[in-house]
Amino acid sequence: MAVMMKPFRCPGQCIYCPLDVGMPQSYLSDEPAAQRAKRLNFDPYKQVEMRLKQFELTGHNTDKVEVIVIGGTFSAYENDYKKWFIEEIYRALNDYGNAPSDPVYPVIPNLIRDRSMLKQVQHDNNGRGSYEITRNETAKCRVVALSVETRPDWVTEDEIRLIRDLGVTKVQLGVQAVDDKVSKITKRGHGIKEVREATRLLRNAGIKICYHIMPNLPGSNPKKDIEMNRKIYSDIGLRPDYVKIYPCMVIPQTALHRMWLKGEFVPYDDETLKLVLKEMSADTPEYVRIDRLVRDISKQWVAGGSIKSNMRQEVEKELAEEGRPCRCVRCREIRNEELKIDKGQLKNRKYKTEGGEENFLSIEGEGKLMALLRLRLPNKSEKMLFKELGGAAIIREVHTYGQVVRIGDTVTRETQHKGLGRKLMEEAERIAKKRDYRRLAVISAIGTREYYRKLGFSLEGEYMIKILKNS
Repeated sequence: MAVMMKPFRCPGQCIYCPLDVGMPQSYLSDEPAAQRAKRLNFDPYKQVEMRLKQFELTGHNTDKVEVIVIGGTFSAYENDYKKWFIEEIYRALNDYGNAPSDPVYPVIPNLIRDRSMLKQVQHDNNGRGSYEITRNETAKCRVVALSVETRPDWVTEDEIRLIRDLGVTKVQLGVQAVDDKVSKITKRGHGIKEVREATRLLRNAGIKICYHIMPNLPGSNPKKDIEMNRKIYSDIGLRPDYVKIYPCMVIPQTALHRMWLKGEFVPYDDETLKLVLKEMSADTPEYVRIDRLVRDISKQWVAGGSIKSNMRQEVEKELAEEGRPCRCVRCREIRNEELKIDKGQLKNRKYKTEGGEENFLSIEGEGKLMALLRLRLPNKSEKMLFKELGGAAIIREVHTYGQVVRIGDTVTRETQHKGLGRKLMEEAERIAKKRDYRRLAVISAIGTREYYRKLGFSLEGEYMIKILKNS
C-alpha cells in the first residue's frame, strides 16, 4: 500500500527530476497513488481507509499490510509532520473494521502539529512510540512492513532513531548512479561516499535497504551502466537487499529536457536499453530482489526514452531463452505453485559487507524460493547506534512466500504456515550462538511483534530481543 505525503520541495536539484504542480517532487499527477492522494488532499488516514476498502472489494486480506510512504525525500520533511503522517497511517489501520478510537488529535491534513498534542504512552520494557503505534501490535489490520524513501545524504543517526521510533523497517535510497562524475553531471548533490555511509548506518540498525538505480543518465553509456551495476554488488560498502531500476526518461520542463532539445543528450533506443537491463538482471545476486524494472509513466509525460511497459517481461523471457535466467528473489519466489515442503533445502549464502557479515538463509526446492531470512553478524568492534543491539546478531528480514494467510489461521496447506519461518529462525539462532553472540535481535514491524513474542523474544527499545544461552 502506497501512501503519499503532501507536496514538498526536495532539497536536490537533479536535472532529470519532474516537478508537477501540486505534487511532491519526482511524482506525476496521473500515477495511481498520486491521483488517489491528491483527490484526498494528501490525508494519510483517508488514503489508507480508501485503499483498504479497495483491497476488500477485490478479495484481498487486509490483516497484514505492507506500507510504503512516498513523496520525494522523507527525511527533508519537518519531523512533526513526519510523525503525525505515519501515526495517522497506524490510526487508520487500527480503526478499520473496529470502533474508532477516542480521537487523540484532530484529523487536519498538512498541518504541522506540536508534539505535545499527541498522546504518548511507553512501550513495555521502556520502549518508545505513540499510542496508535503500540495499538497496532494487536489490531485487526497490522503493519508487517513499513518503508520510506529518502536521499543517501539525508541519512543521519538522528534520522535513523526517528524512523525506528515510527516502526520503519525498510529504507529506499535514491542512489541513481555509483559514479561521481555521472552524479556531478546530473547535479545529484552527493556521491558514492554518502551512499556507502548511509548503507552502513542503515544496515547496522538492521534496516533493509533498497537502491533506486537509473541507467541511461547523461555522462554514462551502456558499458558504464553495466559496470556500475556490478560495482553495486562487488563493493562491500554497498550490496543492497533490493533494487528498483528506473531507466532515465526525458520529462518536459526539466533541465534534461532542455539538453535533449539541444541534442546534448540522446536516450538509448529500446534495443540498447534492453541489452543493458538484461546484463543488469543477469548479474543480480540471488540475495537481492529486483522490485521494479522500468517505471511505468504515462506517454504524455515522456519526451524521450523508452515507453515500453512490458520491458521486464521481454528481458526475463530472453534471458531464460539464453540459458541465464534472472536469479533475483522475485524471479525465484514461489507464488501459487504446488510444491512439497519436504523438498525444500536450507541454504546459506554468506557475503561480506562494511562492518560485518551477511548470512542470506533460504529454503528452496525445485528452483523455487519458499522462505528467506537475512541475518547480520556485526563485527564485535562495531559501534552500534542502538544500545539494545550491543553484542547482538541482527535478523533484518524474515519472509515466507506463497499464498498469504490470515493472522491466527492454524490449519492450512499454504507455505506461509508450514513452520518455514520458525525453521529459519532456529538456524539463525544456532549460527549466532556458534559465533558467540550474546543476543539475537529482530527488526520487527509493529504488527509482527506478537509473532516474535511467541518465539521467546521481548521488546527492548525498538527491537525484539532474545538472550542466547551458550550451548
